[in-house]
Amino acid sequence: MAGPRLPLAAVPRWGTDHHPAKGGHCSVIFSDLRALDTHIKAGALLPVYLLYGEENRQIEAARDRLAKTAVPEGDSMNLLRCDGSSGEVDWDGIADLLWSMSFTPGRKCAVVDDLNPSGLGSAGMNKLAELLAQPVEDGVLILTVRGSAKQFAKKEAAATKLLNLCDKAGGVCRFAAMTRGNVGKFARQTALRLGCVLEPEEAALLADYCGLDSLRLRQEVEKLAAYHGYTGKILKEDIEAMVAPTIDANVFQLGDKVLRGDFNGAMDIVDDLLFLQERPESILTILTMSFVDYYRAAAVRRGGVAEATARKELGYGGSYRFTKALEQGSRLNRPALEGALEILADADARMKQSAADGRTVLEVTILQLIELLQRERA
Repeated sequence: MAGPRLPLAAVPRWGTDHHPAKGGHCSVIFSDLRALDTHIKAGALLPVYLLYGEENRQIEAARDRLAKTAVPEGDSMNLLRCDGSSGEVDWDGIADLLWSMSFTPGRKCAVVDDLNPSGLGSAGMNKLAELLAQPVEDGVLILTVRGSAKQFAKKEAAATKLLNLCDKAGGVCRFAAMTRGNVGKFARQTALRLGCVLEPEEAALLADYCGLDSLRLRQEVEKLAAYHGYTGKILKEDIEAMVAPTIDANVFQLGDKVLRGDFNGAMDIVDDLLFLQERPESILTILTMSFVDYYRAAAVRRGGVAEATARKELGYGGSYRFTKALEQGSRLNRPALEGALEILADADARMKQSAADGRTVLEVTILQLIELLQRERA
């Protein structure tokens, strides 16, 4: 049980040079969940763990294994959990738990889940730095960064500082997104365990809809399996009706609406994406990539290139996106595809003008594309 709250600077602490678990100023970087598991089984936990990346399912698994190893299940006295997504974290409260005298045996553990590094501010980062500078003998701090993981890839100052602090004081593990092929395989295996069949093409579509997020993928497969009564085959129509696509997948649907000549449907998607704070430039870029996909697919068909070879050379892997492009691209002639790319290039130039209204540029571009495709088909 924690005693009265004390300011961080007033609490006696172990120095890292004498911390029995740490063994001095060394860092531990775990390559994956298996390496972290091996470390956990060894029993000597570190003062702090930073678990970050795009693979939510593995981050949650690692977090839970560490917490259960540090504090037995059901011991709420020595375990504190808090959400860090806003960046506002009660570091003094965490210090109360980790540094104050405990009247029960064993370790104490604090978990800050989905921490937003840039939201910490200088005051929060300084308190965390002080907390990590002199860890206690029997305390474990677990930090996860999921929703804000892109800050590490962009090498933002706050994320870099957090990484360096945790690297110096304890252990760091990055959980990168699974490959498209592995995500599809995981989806099929999950469906099979639930009594359903998910064919490779449908698994690839579901992977695209979930943005390669295996945690969300598992949840969606469970939902689809329940809908089928845990038996039978999960169909493409089921996925399209029951699974909300990510922003990227939604934008690729935009290309499909344009090909169908559905102006109102296309603008509905644009408005939805703008409402979700997606920038018009990003929508235009991914719409352009849809037509690049169609152009490449048409070239593959005309050149008689094997699909497997094209997927490998062009970097599509098992993506459903290229499956769709092969289907759509075969219906478009070369003048239509080249004309569409010219329209999109012109839209990009207009979008970069400071006075341009992004939605208007997208609206005019979609209308021009639909008119071009209808004219070429006539």
